[in-house]
Amino acid sequence: MPPEHAIPPQPLTFRAGLLQRVAPRLRAGECCSIVGPSGVGKTNLSRFLQRHDVQALYFADAPTWIVLIDCNALVARDSSREFAVFELIAHRLIREAERRNLPDSVIAPLDRLHVTLLNEGNLLLALRYLERICGRLIEDQGLRLILLFDQFEDIWRELDAGLFRNLRYLRDEFKYRLAYLTITRERLSRARQRARGDVEAVESFWELFEPHTFGLGMHDESDARETLEGIARRRGIAPTSELTRAVIDSSGGHPALIRALAWILDEQRLAEPPERIAALPEVARECAKLWNDLLPDEQRVVRHVAAGLDMSDADQEALADLRLVELVRGEPPQLFAPVFAAYVRNQGDASSEGVVVDRRQRRVWVDGRLLPGQLPPLEFNLLVHLAERAGTVCPREEILSALYPQERLEANDERIDTLLRRLRDSIGDDGRNPRHLITHRGVGVRLARGRLEEG
Repeated sequence: MPPEHAIPPQPLTFRAGLLQRVAPRLRAGECCSIVGPSGVGKTNLSRFLQRHDVQALYFADAPTWIVLIDCNALVARDSSREFAVFELIAHRLIREAERRNLPDSVIAPLDRLHVTLLNEGNLLLALRYLERICGRLIEDQGLRLILLFDQFEDIWRELDAGLFRNLRYLRDEFKYRLAYLTITRERLSRARQRARGDVEAVESFWELFEPHTFGLGMHDESDARETLEGIARRRGIAPTSELTRAVIDSSGGHPALIRALAWILDEQRLAEPPERIAALPEVARECAKLWNDLLPDEQRVVRHVAAGLDMSDADQEALADLRLVELVRGEPPQLFAPVFAAYVRNQGDASSEGVVVDRRQRRVWVDGRLLPGQLPPLEFNLLVHLAERAGTVCPREEILSALYPQERLEANDERIDTLLRRLRDSIGDDGRNPRHLITHRGVGVRLARGRLEEG
């Protein structure tokens, strides 16, 4: 009998609404992407999918293994990381064979291939040996393999395009019997555009996922109650139906917020306005994680939704991504939970967006937030120049004259590009997807929105 404090496994109905949509694509051999924000249980879903009874439920048509490839397990930090990815996949496949109690006559040859792979240490040979290991399992054992990548954004940002071409090759060698499943923070199409410049070199890999992208959003009523009841059992209490309803409604079904509210179960507290509930330390902590996990354009849209403001055409992509993961719902759009909306409203007025520069006191606000410390002189002077002319393109020659009045410089002087990169870093502007400092190639630079104040 399990100990009293043991946490019972999730019921087979866990995340059923999502998995009933994803599983048919995976059964058909298609690669899928699941996208979820902070606190919605991406790790819990990964663990759930590794259970054999879950795989038997959703993949009854053919023997199927879902094998977790946890990118946190990659220990190499140099060019050998690509080799390490293939070695990790091989290792996890063999470990799964052992978990399934396959006979030694199957596992021993796989082990020999793995040892040879390690001894060779060659990237091309690693791919070949991994292909042979997959072949032994798929062709000889009649299996369907689904490689589930966790922390996939990390290898996308850091590794060479060749890795993704090779993963596409491996999938094509076992088409419809080998598929990839990624669970990530943001839609892969956005991640690839923001992370690297060689998008075309890996387009054949990313096109595997684009038609089959799903949002990991909030808990439905059943999962929300299960989460709350599990915490209540561990606390040795039985919440009333009114308390249960209040927690689910206040949290909007967000798993981490349900947990935060469940540990402060109190009828009087939960009857307070959302602003006061959002200020409770446990709740504020989870809201902050969610807020800080949003991209800058998503934060802008969330602010507008919380304030009931209209949005421009430029906001529509971010709005669609927020709807995908259910952070925004309904029409007109609303945030998923009253407490999160209250938290967002406390993060600064949407009308304060942009860059505000106080020349006299050398202070800078970005989207209503005061930057800590002071910018270095040249960065600050560049920002002052741009803020004075916010919304217009400042020619490179004009910027150079303002910053280096004693020198005669060419418009292609690289110092301005270096300075611009440093300034972007200082104000938290993404150089690949800028919101504030917009470069007009061959012409100049524009501060999209902002103003100069004299203090």
